[in-house]
Amino acid sequence: MANQSKACARLVIVGGGMAGSKLAQDAMASELNYHITLISEESQVGYNRIMLSALLAKDITENDMLLVDILKMSQSGMHIIAGDPAEAVDISNKQVLLKSGRQIAYDKLVFATGSRASQLTIEGSLAPNVMGFRNWRDTEILSNLDNKDHVSVIGGGLLGLEAAVGLAKKGHPVSVYHRSKWLLNRQLDNNAAKLLQSTLEQYGIVFHLGQTPERLQQETAGHVVAVECNGHTQPTQLVVMATGITPEVALAERSGINVNRAIVVDAQMRTSHPDIFALGECCEFDSHTFGLVAPIWNQIKVLLQTLNEQPSVFEIEAVPTKLKVSGINLFSVGKIEPDEDDVCLCYTDIATHHYRKLLVNGDQLVGAILYGNVADGSWYFQLMQNKTNVSDILDTLIFGEAYCCQNVA
Repeated sequence: MANQSKACARLVIVGGGMAGSKLAQDAMASELNYHITLISEESQVGYNRIMLSALLAKDITENDMLLVDILKMSQSGMHIIAGDPAEAVDISNKQVLLKSGRQIAYDKLVFATGSRASQLTIEGSLAPNVMGFRNWRDTEILSNLDNKDHVSVIGGGLLGLEAAVGLAKKGHPVSVYHRSKWLLNRQLDNNAAKLLQSTLEQYGIVFHLGQTPERLQQETAGHVVAVECNGHTQPTQLVVMATGITPEVALAERSGINVNRAIVVDAQMRTSHPDIFALGECCEFDSHTFGLVAPIWNQIKVLLQTLNEQPSVFEIEAVPTKLKVSGINLFSVGKIEPDEDDVCLCYTDIATHHYRKLLVNGDQLVGAILYGNVADGSWYFQLMQNKTNVSDILDTLIFGEAYCCQNVA
C-alpha cells in the first residue's frame, strides 16, 4: 500500500463512480507515491452501477452494491469528498474548484466524470416525470413508485431492458419502445433477440418494436400522462429514457481540454494537457468511446503504469456483452452478422430455448452469439483473443469446448 503520509505529489480524481473509485482504490494499493483525493458529485461513492437493476428488483441489498471499500480507503489516508461536484479547473494554478467554493490543489488530475442518459428531442421529454436510469438516486425514485404505476421505457438496449425487468419484478406494468425491429440489435441477431423477447414477455413486459414515440402527452401541470406512438396512446405515470449515454465532458470543455464526442486521450490515457488524464465513459480513444467495464478496467491499469512512469499502452479489443438480469443468460462478442466471405454456423434447440451462432472468417472465429447455455462463451472469446486457427475443428466448433479442445491447433 502506498505510504500516504510520505506522499508529496497530489493525485486528484474527479468522479466517484465505478471508474474513479476503482482507480482510487487500485492507486492506493499500488506503489504509487501520491496523496489521493477523490471527488464525487453523488453522495454515494464507489458503488457498482451494474447492479442497479438488481437493487431495483430487490434481488440484492444496498450492502451488495459496494464496488470498493470506501471506509477502508478513507481510514488509509485518502481524502474523499462526496456530494460536492467539481465546477471548474484552473489549469494554470493546478486547482479544482468545487461547488462549495473549496479549492483542491493537484499535481496530476484525472477526469472520471462518466456519462449522462441521452434524451430524445421530442415534445414532453423535459417533463419532471421523465428520467434516466443511471445512478442510485434514479433507483430510489423508481423504488418509491406505487407498484400499480405504469412505466414506459424508451430504448430496448442493455440499460432499458435491465430497467424494464427490475420494474416488472416490482409489479409495475411496463411498456418498452425500441426503434429497431429487435431487442439488443447491436449485440444480437434477430433469432437470439426473439428468444430474449419471449423470455421477457413472461415478466409481463409489452414491447413496441420498430417504433419511436412521437410525443409525450402532458397534463396542465406539465407531467407526462401518455406516450403517443404510431397512432396509439398509452397512458403512463413515468417515462424512463434509455436511448443511450452521452459522455459528461462539460467540466473538461470549460477547462480548455480537447474534446470531441468525449475527452480525447492518447494510449497512455493522457489528455491534451500533459498532467491531466481521463478514463471511462467520459473519454475517447482512437475515435472510440466506452460503456462496458472490461476496457475501462484496462484503462485503469494503463493509467496506473503511466503515473508510475512505466511504459504502457491501451488497446481496443473485442469485449463480450452480457445482460445483467437474473434468469437470462446471453453472451455476444465480435460480429453478429456475416459478410460474404464469412462462414456462419448456427444451432437452435427450441425446447430448451438454446441458440448459438458463430462467425468464422478464414481460419479464425470472429463472432459469437449464445443464448440459454453460455458456458462456452469464455472459451469462444479466448479463441478470438488468441486468433486461434479453428479450421480443423470447424465441424464441431458449434458444440463447444468439450467436443473440440483435443483438436485445437
